[in-house]
Amino acid sequence: MTINLENTEDSCFTIAVTSGKGGVGKSNIVSNLAIQFGLAGKKVMVLDADLGMANLDVLFGVRPKYTLYHCLEGGKDLLEVITSVNQNVKLIAGGSGIAQLAELPEEARNSFLESLQKIRQYTDILLIDTGAGISSNVTGFLSYADEVLLVSTPEPTSMADCYGIIKTLTRTKQELPNLGVLVNRSNTPMEAYEVSTKLTTLSEKFLNVKVNYKGYILEDESIQKAVRSQRPLLSLFPESKSAICIRKLADSWVNTEHLVKAKSKKGFFQSILSLFSRKK
Repeated sequence: MTINLENTEDSCFTIAVTSGKGGVGKSNIVSNLAIQFGLAGKKVMVLDADLGMANLDVLFGVRPKYTLYHCLEGGKDLLEVITSVNQNVKLIAGGSGIAQLAELPEEARNSFLESLQKIRQYTDILLIDTGAGISSNVTGFLSYADEVLLVSTPEPTSMADCYGIIKTLTRTKQELPNLGVLVNRSNTPMEAYEVSTKLTTLSEKFLNVKVNYKGYILEDESIQKAVRSQRPLLSLFPESKSAICIRKLADSWVNTEHLVKAKSKKGFFQSILSLFSRKK
């Protein structure tokens, strides 16, 4: 099934965040990026596409009435499964512990991605939190994005798995999105730079793929405190060293020409709800 992305009014920029292995802090990065984008005045939609093991609702501290499961399996319209995090940030929550989502057929996944078109015109940034690894679900969501953020830690196994994702993407027949690497849980900026240099050099030398260095997030106990409190780091510890790193990362996109030119949208969630109301 071919996904039709033609939309003359579509100014939404899609960022997919992924990792080669679980436990590297990917979902924490997504939730806090969303908060920072919202603070910068962007209208943000977050899609928890870690199918079967979703947890962004917990990190945001919200309780969705409906999830992605109800959209894919329960007959709910996409507009009905959107949960408000705050004025500028909305969430399409995933379903945790649901095997059907983890094994989503390609046709169902592509049909869902196509249905995202109905909300893109009301969104500046669509953030997709994928599962870890190189399953067809993960690569399908990555191929949909304008830019892929690969999260690695300084651990050699994490770096190897991150390189494995890049290698897998180069073997797909689809055009590659822009690729960037973020080093999480780094002890120092220099350590992060060395990790990124290894990944970017290997990718260019052996895969002929350019991977940009997007920055780092320093090891910080504030992150785990925020997780236990079920509140985003930027809401609870906005001046922590890891929060400062998140803001720098977000600025690398907010200050780009694409997002600076994104049209101003008012009444984001109200507009979406009015669309659904007109359907009835």
